[in-house]
Amino acid sequence: MAIKTFGIDHIHVNVRSMDRFRDLMKQLFDLDATRIGHIESIQADNATVRLRGTGAGQPFLDVFESENPRSPIKRLVERRGPCVSFISFRVENIEEAAEHAARCGLQEISRVGFAGVEKQVQYNTVELLGFNLEFVEHEPGYAEAIADIQRRLAAGEPVDGIGASREF
Repeated sequence: MAIKTFGIDHIHVNVRSMDRFRDLMKQLFDLDATRIGHIESIQADNATVRLRGTGAGQPFLDVFESENPRSPIKRLVERRGPCVSFISFRVENIEEAAEHAARCGLQEISRVGFAGVEKQVQYNTVELLGFNLEFVEHEPGYAEAIADIQRRLAAGEPVDGIGASREF
Protein backbone atom coordinates (compact mmCIF):
# COMPACT_ATOMS: atom_id res chain seq x y z
CA MET A 1 0.00 0.00 0.00
CA ALA A 2 1.33 3.43 -0.90
CA ILE A 3 0.48 6.59 0.99
CA LYS A 4 -2.40 8.51 -0.56
CA THR A 5 -1.11 12.04 -1.14
CA PHE A 6 -2.32 15.24 -2.74
CA GLY A 7 1.30 16.17 -3.51
CA ILE A 8 3.65 18.70 -1.95
CA ASP A 9 1.94 20.94 0.60
CA HIS A 10 4.91 23.14 1.52
CA ILE A 11 8.69 23.32 1.76
CA HIS A 12 10.61 24.57 4.81
CA VAL A 13 13.37 26.98 3.75
CA ASN A 14 15.90 28.26 6.31
CA VAL A 15 17.63 31.55 5.54
CA ARG A 16 20.11 33.91 7.12
CA SER A 17 18.10 37.02 6.25
CA MET A 18 14.35 37.09 5.69
CA ASP A 19 14.67 40.59 4.25
CA ARG A 20 17.28 39.57 1.64
CA PHE A 21 15.25 36.47 0.78
CA ARG A 22 12.12 38.62 0.33
CA ASP A 23 13.90 41.22 -1.78
CA LEU A 24 15.30 38.67 -4.23
CA MET A 25 12.06 36.68 -4.44
CA LYS A 26 10.07 39.88 -5.08
CA GLN A 27 12.48 40.76 -7.91
CA LEU A 28 12.06 37.28 -9.42
CA PHE A 29 8.39 36.47 -8.81
CA ASP A 30 5.08 38.05 -7.94
CA LEU A 31 4.88 37.05 -4.27
CA ASP A 32 2.24 37.03 -1.60
CA ALA A 33 3.97 36.85 1.79
CA THR A 34 2.36 36.71 5.20
CA ARG A 35 3.60 38.88 7.98
CA ILE A 36 6.44 37.44 9.99
CA GLY A 37 5.50 35.73 13.23
CA HIS A 38 7.84 34.41 15.89
CA ILE A 39 7.44 30.69 16.59
CA GLU A 40 8.35 30.26 20.22
CA SER A 41 8.98 26.49 20.17
CA ILE A 42 11.87 26.85 17.69
CA GLN A 43 12.85 30.44 18.61
CA ALA A 44 12.65 31.58 14.99
CA ASP A 45 10.80 34.06 12.80
CA ASN A 46 8.56 32.57 10.14
CA ALA A 47 6.80 33.75 6.99
CA THR A 48 4.67 31.95 4.44
CA VAL A 49 5.44 32.77 0.81
CA ARG A 50 3.04 31.96 -2.03
CA LEU A 51 2.93 32.97 -5.66
CA ARG A 52 0.23 35.61 -6.02
CA GLY A 53 -3.10 34.14 -7.02
CA THR A 54 -2.49 30.76 -5.40
CA GLY A 55 -4.48 30.01 -2.30
CA ALA A 56 -4.89 27.38 0.37
CA GLY A 57 -4.23 23.93 -1.02
CA GLN A 58 -1.44 25.12 -3.34
CA PRO A 59 2.24 24.48 -2.47
CA PHE A 60 4.03 27.28 -0.62
CA LEU A 61 7.34 28.10 1.05
CA ASP A 62 7.49 28.16 4.85
CA VAL A 63 10.53 30.41 5.49
CA PHE A 64 12.46 30.50 8.79
CA GLU A 65 15.17 32.81 10.16
CA SER A 66 16.72 33.00 13.62
CA GLU A 67 19.43 34.99 15.34
CA ASN A 68 19.07 33.06 18.61
CA PRO A 69 22.07 30.70 19.06
CA ARG A 70 19.82 28.18 20.88
CA SER A 71 17.42 27.94 17.93
CA PRO A 72 17.60 24.73 15.88
CA ILE A 73 17.11 26.92 12.79
CA LYS A 74 20.16 29.07 13.64
CA ARG A 75 22.28 25.97 14.34
CA LEU A 76 21.16 24.32 11.09
CA VAL A 77 21.96 27.38 8.98
CA GLU A 78 25.37 27.70 10.65
CA ARG A 79 26.10 24.03 9.92
CA ARG A 80 24.63 23.67 6.40
CA GLY A 81 24.06 27.23 5.22
CA PRO A 82 20.67 28.36 3.93
CA CYS A 83 18.82 25.17 3.06
CA VAL A 84 15.65 23.17 2.65
CA SER A 85 15.03 21.25 5.88
CA PHE A 86 11.62 19.64 5.27
CA ILE A 87 9.46 18.79 2.30
CA SER A 88 5.88 18.36 3.44
CA PHE A 89 3.39 16.16 1.60
CA ARG A 90 -0.33 16.61 2.19
CA VAL A 91 -1.82 13.20 2.89
CA GLU A 92 -5.37 11.91 2.95
CA ASN A 93 -5.05 10.14 6.31
CA ILE A 94 -2.18 11.08 8.66
CA GLU A 95 -2.46 7.97 10.85
CA GLU A 96 -2.41 5.57 7.88
CA ALA A 97 0.53 7.50 6.41
CA ALA A 98 2.42 7.33 9.74
CA GLU A 99 1.80 3.59 10.05
CA HIS A 100 3.04 3.02 6.49
CA ALA A 101 6.14 5.18 7.07
CA ALA A 102 6.92 3.15 10.23
CA ARG A 103 6.60 -0.10 8.25
CA CYS A 104 9.06 1.41 5.74
CA GLY A 105 11.53 1.98 8.58
CA LEU A 106 11.29 5.77 8.87
CA GLN A 107 12.15 7.28 12.26
CA GLU A 108 9.45 9.67 13.52
CA ILE A 109 10.98 12.76 15.12
CA SER A 110 7.98 14.98 15.83
CA ARG A 111 4.22 15.32 15.80
CA VAL A 112 3.44 18.99 15.55
CA GLY A 113 0.69 21.03 13.99
CA PHE A 114 -1.89 23.63 14.79
CA ALA A 115 -5.07 22.53 16.54
CA GLY A 116 -8.06 23.00 14.27
CA VAL A 117 -5.81 23.63 11.27
CA GLU A 118 -3.64 20.61 10.54
CA LYS A 119 -1.96 17.51 11.92
CA GLN A 120 1.72 16.92 11.13
CA VAL A 121 4.22 14.09 11.49
CA GLN A 122 7.93 14.60 10.76
CA TYR A 123 10.60 12.03 9.88
CA ASN A 124 14.40 12.00 10.01
CA THR A 125 15.32 11.30 6.38
CA VAL A 126 18.10 13.87 5.92
CA GLU A 127 20.89 11.28 5.54
CA LEU A 128 18.91 9.41 2.90
CA LEU A 129 17.21 12.27 1.05
CA GLY A 130 19.12 15.43 1.99
CA PHE A 131 16.03 16.80 3.78
CA ASN A 132 13.47 15.56 6.29
CA LEU A 133 9.98 14.41 5.31
CA GLU A 134 6.83 15.81 6.81
CA PHE A 135 3.27 14.61 6.31
CA VAL A 136 0.36 16.98 6.91
CA GLU A 137 -3.39 16.39 6.98
CA HIS A 138 -5.57 19.49 6.77
CA GLU A 139 -8.49 19.75 9.17
CA PRO A 140 -11.96 20.66 7.86
CA GLY A 141 -12.14 24.45 7.56
CA TYR A 142 -8.36 24.69 7.00
CA ALA A 143 -8.48 27.65 4.58
CA GLU A 144 -10.69 29.69 6.91
CA ALA A 145 -8.49 28.87 9.92
CA ILE A 146 -5.34 29.99 8.05
CA ALA A 147 -7.05 33.23 6.98
CA ASP A 148 -8.04 33.87 10.61
CA ILE A 149 -4.48 33.22 11.83
CA GLN A 150 -3.11 35.63 9.21
CA ARG A 151 -5.70 38.27 10.17
CA ARG A 152 -4.85 37.91 13.87
CA LEU A 153 -1.10 38.12 13.22
CA ALA A 154 -1.64 41.23 11.05
CA ALA A 155 -3.47 42.79 14.00
CA GLY A 156 -0.47 42.03 16.23
CA GLU A 157 -2.20 39.27 18.21
CA PRO A 158 -0.27 36.16 19.28
CA VAL A 159 -1.65 32.88 17.92
CA ASP A 160 -1.06 29.48 19.61
CA GLY A 161 2.72 29.59 19.97
CA ILE A 162 3.28 32.24 17.30
CA GLY A 163 4.42 35.50 18.86
CA ALA A 164 4.07 39.08 17.72
CA SER A 165 4.67 39.68 14.05
CA ARG A 166 6.30 42.34 11.96
CA GLU A 167 5.76 43.38 8.35
CA PHE A 168 7.39 41.13 5.72
